[in-house]
Amino acid sequence: MAFDDGQGKIVRVKNNAPSSADLIFMVVAPLTAIRGTVKLTQSDGDLSAHIRMGETILSTGHIPTHSLASYTAAADPMVGHGWLSEIIFTLLYRLGGLPLLSVVTGIVVGLTHGMIALFLRRRGADPRWAFLAALLSLSLASTHWLTRPHMFSIVATALTLVLLESNPRYRQLLFIPLYVIWANLHGGWLYGLMMIGAFIAGELLEALVATEKRGEWLRRAQRDGVAFVLAAAATLANPFGISLHKEVFSAVTSSTLANNMAEFLAPNFQNTDQWSFLLAILMTVVLFSYTTRRPPLPWLLLIVMSLFFALRSFRNIALFGVSAWPLIALHAAQAWPKGKRAFPLFTEFARLDPNARIGVLAVPVTALMLALGLNHGKIGSLTVIPDHFSPKAFPTVAVDRARDAGLDGRVFDAWAWGGYIMYAWPAARLHVDPLKFNAVTMRSYSLVEDMRPGWQHELDRWNVKTVIVNSNSPLAKGLELEPRWKIWYRDSLATVFRPASANDPSALPRT
Repeated sequence: MAFDDGQGKIVRVKNNAPSSADLIFMVVAPLTAIRGTVKLTQSDGDLSAHIRMGETILSTGHIPTHSLASYTAAADPMVGHGWLSEIIFTLLYRLGGLPLLSVVTGIVVGLTHGMIALFLRRRGADPRWAFLAALLSLSLASTHWLTRPHMFSIVATALTLVLLESNPRYRQLLFIPLYVIWANLHGGWLYGLMMIGAFIAGELLEALVATEKRGEWLRRAQRDGVAFVLAAAATLANPFGISLHKEVFSAVTSSTLANNMAEFLAPNFQNTDQWSFLLAILMTVVLFSYTTRRPPLPWLLLIVMSLFFALRSFRNIALFGVSAWPLIALHAAQAWPKGKRAFPLFTEFARLDPNARIGVLAVPVTALMLALGLNHGKIGSLTVIPDHFSPKAFPTVAVDRARDAGLDGRVFDAWAWGGYIMYAWPAARLHVDPLKFNAVTMRSYSLVEDMRPGWQHELDRWNVKTVIVNSNSPLAKGLELEPRWKIWYRDSLATVFRPASANDPSALPRT
């Protein structure tokens, strides 16, 4: 609502209607935490491994420099680039178990995409378009929204975009705390520096082609150049110094990771969960073809850079969703022909949103969600969020029996279960530690897992005494036919094999 104060000045009165940002948050945060809890925390065993690492850091006061469990990468020095994330996850786990971890992840997801809606609104986008664009951003980022350290990189990427597109006084200084924290949470800070670099390059190009605003573009390039230097310097404030940078660059440029790890592979548009990225690409083509002017070159370079990385690696689609897509949506909102902008639906929402109080719903929803998480996912006797590792996702019974029986020797473990086994069976020496592996680990694992010629010799080479694999896997069926191995335990999910010559305490097989 707006009125004239009698002196010719228009005064806008805030209303208590939910803003587009609040609506995004109040829908996304609870649904992500409650309906998506197993996906968030148990898509693989990485969260379990991070909790094990966090417990070790808190109990010893030191960040481990070598793998806690792997025998295939035991000699390699380890740079724990997610050490601060691991401490955060462990403290949350101590306070509220898996439910609190799910709740905090849901809140982070809701805040991130609510912030994108707010960013678009404050840059002049129609509230309805801001709402829809933020939802598509969520769909893109959901490909990698998991309770793992990289979730903080998704948030920090969105914050970097907001800072690049804002003009507060001394805003360059804000990059310092952001990148100090980011460098200790996850290695994705390199992408943030590349975002700033893309803006600088685009601003310099604009200065070259500008006829009237060359000075303004040069000032922007200088301003962002300072931001880049400050952000880059801030990443050195970590326990590992320049070794962190070497580790991150090594991971980014590793052909072994790019060719063998599923999340590092290029998108496959035959998978339905990647159709939102295909839709975003097609929408970008359509939106840009109808706009009345080209996007600013800083935006265009960032969009092209982000698209390149997303097409190169599936895990980067989430970063595209919170960096490039908001700029695409904002350009469409600003450059769409005015005569074609009329949209007769939800007009009351569009009228109320500009003066809505931000947080009118987000704050109470956050408080209720945190209360649920701190109560371990329960409301009275009703369990809303389960506080246990799912026996459908992990070999919980098999690992418990192997641990309690004190099975000795090295373990060949299914890759996705490695982190869980690290957590649930701390004494086990594993083939795969998801937090520290190398090319030897991957080659050896794929040789055995795919049962290529020599796979039996590979188990002998590493002196493996226990194999824990999916009961329906080809490897399980192959080991059943091997006279040197016997089934020690089996259920519908996992089978534990031991050497036929081993004199082990028996476990009651369960089918």
